[in-house]
Amino acid sequence: MASVNQATIIGYVGEDPKIITTSNGKTMATLTVATTERGYTKRDGTTSEDRTEWHNIVLFGKLAEIARDYIRKGATLYIQGKMRTRSYDDKDGIKRYVTEIHADTVQMLDRRSTATSQQYAEPQQQYGYQQPPMNDPDLPF
Repeated sequence: MASVNQATIIGYVGEDPKIITTSNGKTMATLTVATTERGYTKRDGTTSEDRTEWHNIVLFGKLAEIARDYIRKGATLYIQGKMRTRSYDDKDGIKRYVTEIHADTVQMLDRRSTATSQQYAEPQQQYGYQQPPMNDPDLPF
């Protein structure tokens, strides 16, 4: 049976990306993105609160450089990538786990400038299909 590891989110950047250079000289960026499910009111008057989830995003190479130059707190992003879970020992020696999205595609959805409306994708190591950006002016979005 086949399996798929694919995460797709659209959300808001929580803080400016943190940029580091790995020991092998590759640029890496980390950032957080918030997605919110809107609350609602039932017919009987009971309400459900908004639910916000924070996602840890990791970018490598060219995507990290683009994040350094263009992505800022509050920006709206479309992100597609793979879910990865890693563990580490905290300062008290307790093993902790963190789940991240290692992004393959980042698209800036803000229309503030032409530089932020472009789609950037890391070259795929495997054979696969990357949907081209939609530039049809007749689309309503």
